[in-house]
Amino acid sequence: MELIIGEFYDNIKCESFKDPETGRVRVRPLPNQGLPTKIVIECRRSIREEHKIGTQFRAENVKVCKKTDGRVYLRAKDQMIYKL
Repeated sequence: MELIIGEFYDNIKCESFKDPETGRVRVRPLPNQGLPTKIVIECRRSIREEHKIGTQFRAENVKVCKKTDGRVYLRAKDQMIYKL
């Protein structure tokens, strides 16, 4: 699936996981929502770290963004996600 930079997606269900490359707790979309499950959702670190790995969340609004190094990621509105 090709994501378009600047596009928005609403009410995305996601989960926290431990990134094997960095050792950090990250958040990714759950399957069957029209988004790749390997993309990271940028959100507040405090929210990610105060819940155990595998906790499911909802992001009300996410935007497709691109880092200067070329990596594409999703950014949660106001960096907020909500536990399900």
